[in-house]
Amino acid sequence: MVPAVAPVLLGLLVGLAWWLLAPTGPVVLLQGGAVLSQVDPEQSAAQDGVLVLLGAGAGLLCGLVAAARPGESPTRRSLLVVAGCLLGSALAAAVGGLLGPPSVASQLAAGATPAEGLVSPLVAHSTGVLLVWPAVAALVMCAGHLTAAWTGSSRARAEAEDAAAGDVSGG
Repeated sequence: MVPAVAPVLLGLLVGLAWWLLAPTGPVVLLQGGAVLSQVDPEQSAAQDGVLVLLGAGAGLLCGLVAAARPGESPTRRSLLVVAGCLLGSALAAAVGGLLGPPSVASQLAAGATPAEGLVSPLVAHSTGVLLVWPAVAALVMCAGHLTAAWTGSSRARAEAEDAAAGDVSGG
């Protein structure tokens, strides 16, 4: 269970880092309740971009650790790591969202007025950004397992050739 639990716990740290690093800013309410970022129209892409970079780093770390310590069943361990990374990614988005500014509707319900200034909430605008972490981990683990299989088969072939050469020279 450790391969699945460790990425989930890492999700708490990634969420905290996302909250600290992702941009938020003032927003303007348009007629009909739509929200527009006044200062930075690319703010939602920047929030998603920070989460993508943090997720890619976490995926690289999880993949390297899993590939370096495959255990008795590398396939089972890899599946557990990917599942943990999915949960960790969702937890990171939830933690960042909880620590960040509340939704505009919540700010209005709490008595804030557009004249006083509303702050954009911290949310993952695209669900695809949550898949970066497990995808990177899966790619790194796959590369690690392929490398281990290749070096293992090369080593076995060299040992077989050495053994065959010893039989020929010894006999």
